[in-house]
Amino acid sequence: MTRLNVQEMTAMDVMSRNLITVGPLDDVSSALGKMRANDINEVPVVSDGRVLGLVSYETLLKKRSIPMTTKVENVMSFPPRVKTSDTIMDIAETMLSSGYRAVPVTEKDRIVGIVSRTDLLGVISKLRILREITVQEVMTAHPNCLYEDDTIDQARAVIYKLDVRALPVVRHDDKIVGVIGLKDISKVSHYQKKRQTKGDIAGEKSSSAKVEVKSVMNTPPVTISREAQITDVVELMRKNDISTVVVAEDNEPLGIITQYDLIELIASFKKEDQVFVQLSGLHEAESEMYDVMFELIQKYIKRVGKICTPKVFTIHVHSEGGSHDAGGDVRLRGRLTTEHEMYYATAEDWDIMKALSELLSQLERMIRKDKEKKRDAERQSPR
Repeated sequence: MTRLNVQEMTAMDVMSRNLITVGPLDDVSSALGKMRANDINEVPVVSDGRVLGLVSYETLLKKRSIPMTTKVENVMSFPPRVKTSDTIMDIAETMLSSGYRAVPVTEKDRIVGIVSRTDLLGVISKLRILREITVQEVMTAHPNCLYEDDTIDQARAVIYKLDVRALPVVRHDDKIVGVIGLKDISKVSHYQKKRQTKGDIAGEKSSSAKVEVKSVMNTPPVTISREAQITDVVELMRKNDISTVVVAEDNEPLGIITQYDLIELIASFKKEDQVFVQLSGLHEAESEMYDVMFELIQKYIKRVGKICTPKVFTIHVHSEGGSHDAGGDVRLRGRLTTEHEMYYATAEDWDIMKALSELLSQLERMIRKDKEKKRDAERQSPR
């Protein structure tokens, strides 16, 4: 498939037309039941053919105290919508910027389909430029892990803190034994809430503080070598219906690769000379800080754009104190995808702008170093 063909692919070419939906007056238990029965992560809330919102595992887990009889209209989120004519690169960008794993497709204000990350992944095997990328080039190295005897509450807290969907589970000798994700945690939460609704444990402390990760994790874990191709990852995800694959060697986790990482690759294939930037982890009250950081990032992109071609730049902010001005260090994780390479960096400081400056400086040094290596190789090559 040529670059032009890919840029002509639209939502119509990849969307799922077999829609599973709930109504606004359906209860949470019904929504969870449909997601589990159909093995999907989210379900549109529809009334008279019109999309009102979306219910997902993430949405429900963030509202831990709600009873299963709560009406869907009281917990749904409001996803962006795409048109049937939107390109797959535009859809990938929409998913990245909004954080949604699936987006409804509408025509004349009526829902006609839904596009998920899984639907988009099928494109990767058709793109030669993406087929040649190895796992090592895309994975996030040195992943955070959970121990098998950690509790579900601890797992939930770490997953939210890191803004991820799944994490490797290891023994205390650091050998991987499984993977746990939001879907697995939701099963425990759903079961407990159903018991509370029936009055079996009403008034008692949540038992998820006692349930260990090893009792609900997926085992054996699905792993891949760092030398494998991206297409191998896509095949594993499709075959095992998972969104995260652990990169391992001698049963020790070296990295992690997610559907989000692969969607970034698709977004970076866009023809226009522009850079997609995502800045996550800031609280809603920190919109002014977002603007200041974005301005610095734009200056950086303009500068490095003279020596490479940036495509996608993602930065995640984690503040020990809960927000950048609540005390404690701020840790930034950044990944820059260029036309030919991927660069990773982390930085930590009590001042978020100093941390950002250090992160950007690290990335620029890496890019310049690669540029010098290529120049040296060109000088030494026979003419």
